[in-house]
Amino acid sequence: MNSMLLAVEASELQAELQAVLVPPVVYSGKFVQAYGRTVPKDQVGGDLADLVSHGQEVTAYVMDVSGHGLRAGVLMGMAKAVFRYGLLLGQPLERLVCDINSVLVSIKERNMYLTLAALRFTGAGEVEYIAAGHLPLLQYQRRTGCVIRHSINQFPVGMFAGVHYVSQRVMCEPGDVFALVTDGVVETGEDTDAHCGLEHLAGLLQDFPGVPLPDIMVRMLAAATESGEQQDDATVLLLRCCENGAGDVPAAELDPARTREATWLKLLDELAEELSGE
Repeated sequence: MNSMLLAVEASELQAELQAVLVPPVVYSGKFVQAYGRTVPKDQVGGDLADLVSHGQEVTAYVMDVSGHGLRAGVLMGMAKAVFRYGLLLGQPLERLVCDINSVLVSIKERNMYLTLAALRFTGAGEVEYIAAGHLPLLQYQRRTGCVIRHSINQFPVGMFAGVHYVSQRVMCEPGDVFALVTDGVVETGEDTDAHCGLEHLAGLLQDFPGVPLPDIMVRMLAAATESGEQQDDATVLLLRCCENGAGDVPAAELDPARTREATWLKLLDELAEELSGE
């Protein structure tokens, strides 16, 4: 019985860890809207979608730690903390990824690493893009109706010490949609060909260019399980360029800080009711 209770407690702890470290991404600003979600294979996983807004700059990124489960989740949490701290210091993306690589090489298991892709928006009609061993970035261009793949061939983070990472600039216009995903979305079922998976996602961007980002995200995440049981952690992060910040995300969800505050107030109210009933 004790072992069963310990197993239940461990499972609940992992689920809580996942909820704290990888909440949904919901953002609507002056130049970009974003919506993202991670669905772990187990209670906790190594995938991450995150967004940090600082002044006029918005940086959005995804990470995918090798493997899944608690070990991958711990490494993901450490990498998120380092990445966010670097953004707080105002580091350039190239320097930041180099620093994360230097830190992780010395504090992780030898066979573990992570892939990463990030976008930094400044509202200047272009976005800075950096990738480290990650899947290509998909960009739907509203003006042409085409989907373009962007990629940078660089080593994953934490694999080798002393690696130098570079970024590139990508032009964008209002209405363009960027999609960052992890392996669990494109390598599904018996067909683990990432190229075919990316083609499917590109088709979704072309077929549903103007619909709300959450609706596109749901269609993309469905690919992770449509061939049967989910095989890997799955993450989708979508970003739409805009001029006036016209939102397609429910207003109640636009401010993550207020959402967290409301959640805590609800929990406190429930706790107060339980205590008053004792």
